[in-house]
Amino acid sequence: MPYVKHGDRFCVWFTSDPGDQVPVVADWWGPPEETGWPHVGECRSCGQRGYAWEPPPVAPEVRDNASAFARWMREAISRQAGRDGPVFVAHRAEANVALMKWHGPKEIIVHKSGPGPEDHAPERMLVCAECSSGTAYPCRTLRMAAAPYRFSYPGHRTEWL
Repeated sequence: MPYVKHGDRFCVWFTSDPGDQVPVVADWWGPPEETGWPHVGECRSCGQRGYAWEPPPVAPEVRDNASAFARWMREAISRQAGRDGPVFVAHRAEANVALMKWHGPKEIIVHKSGPGPEDHAPERMLVCAECSSGTAYPCRTLRMAAAPYRFSYPGHRTEWL
């Protein structure tokens, strides 16, 4: 989803044609773009002059946190399931593994409009693939599923509560 930046404001160019992802019309008088598509020109959404803009990638610490949570949760489930105990524990572990699969992380781009004339820059986030809420990963469902394991398996972080 290409964006066009106009000073402090952003436009987005929506199209379903994969071959038409250029959000600006190139200046006819300028030199050709080296990368094969125009970066500066007239916005195809609003007609104002701007330049093509791509939201920065998800921060490495956010990816690391999501990865650490998933790793910790899998290890905690494995440890609990490996113990001799009631059949309920094995079924609960199986259900938690399924929850982790369904509620895995998904990367999205969020564009929040601010009050007044300024916009907030679009940003990439990791959210739950099942819940698709605007809250960061792990979602509430996974945090609730992980809560009991924090007492019996070390390494749980407070930001996962």
